[in-house]
This record gives sequence, C-alpha cells and structure tokens, in this order.
Amino acid sequence: MKNAARYLHISIPYDKDEDSGLITFDDGFMTELECDEDFTPPMLNKEDQRLEVVIDLKERKVLDWNLEVGYLRMWAKVCDSGTYTLLDEEKKPLWQIDGYVPNAMIPPYGDGFGDYLELAVEHDGSLPQWQTEPDFSDFLEDGQEPKPIKTNKWHRAEDAYYDVMRHHLNQQEMIWLLQRLLVKHELTTKDITKEILY
Repeated sequence: MKNAARYLHISIPYDKDEDSGLITFDDGFMTELECDEDFTPPMLNKEDQRLEVVIDLKERKVLDWNLEVGYLRMWAKVCDSGTYTLLDEEKKPLWQIDGYVPNAMIPPYGDGFGDYLELAVEHDGSLPQWQTEPDFSDFLEDGQEPKPIKTNKWHRAEDAYYDVMRHHLNQQEMIWLLQRLLVKHELTTKDITKEILY
C-alpha cells in the first residue's frame, strides 16, 4: 500500500446551516469566511453537498487548487461522517476508511482523536504542515476495499445519460438530444460510455 498510494481523496458532508460552528474557514487573518452569506467553500461538490479534495501525498499539495482562492484554512469536527480513500498513480481507489478521521495521516496529528480534520492550504495549494512520510497505520489497521468514487464528471455523465433515456424518442431524436447534452455538460461520448455504461 505504501508504495502504491500516491493520492488521498477526502470527502465529508457539508451543510452551511447545520454545520455552523462545526466546520469553519478562515483566510489566515482570522476572518471567519463561513459567516459571509456569499461564501462557498472552493472544494464544495454542490451535487452531493460534500467537501472534497484530492491530495498528492508525495508533493504535499491539493490537486487543481484554484490560485485565485489564495490561502484557506478549514477546521472541521467530522466525527464518523467522512470517507478517506487512498488512490494510486492513475487515481484508482486502493484502500478506504469510511467513518473516523485517520489522524495518523491527516492533521491535527495525535490531537484529532479521529473526530477532527484540519486543512491549511497555502496560496499555491501546498500543504507544508503535512508529513513528508505519510503514516498509513490507520488504513493498515481499519481500511477496507474502496467503494467507487463518483467524480464531478461521473455526475455530469450520469445526468446527460438519464436526460436522454427518460425521453421516449426515436433514434434520430435521441442522437440530436444527446449531442446537445454533451455540449451542455462539457462531455464526450467516451465519457458517457466510460462513466455510465461500464
């Protein structure tokens, strides 16, 4: 596992109203960003209402971090509601913990008690407080075979596919509608085939 794992996918539920005080964000100047009605966490998957990030364990960096966001610190009392999945070089799931926070790998180290999670993301997406040598002990002790991760592209492909299938159309009409939906969802026919049919 240690040699194969390159990335960590973190997914925790988020409801701005219900999670008030349990999940907080600041910009490094102790500004409580979640108090701003217009604030939306940059890692929010709106389709699932979950906060999701993929971390490069080797580079200690959040993948695809929006540089316009700048510095962001998140502190969350997650308890047993998160999912933590190790991925290989091709981002295929390897091993997963569904429940407590694996604080051997995720800050705050030793003080999270499996309930707390802290992400302090620098302007460039780097995570300097993360370990240079990740501790896989929680995954080795309590990990399990991973469930499929539904990416944003998966959701868009699913939406496009079922948008077509729920209409009673002839073949020509179905092709026409599918072409329009592919443009709408920024997908290709290959995405539909790969993400939905297989």
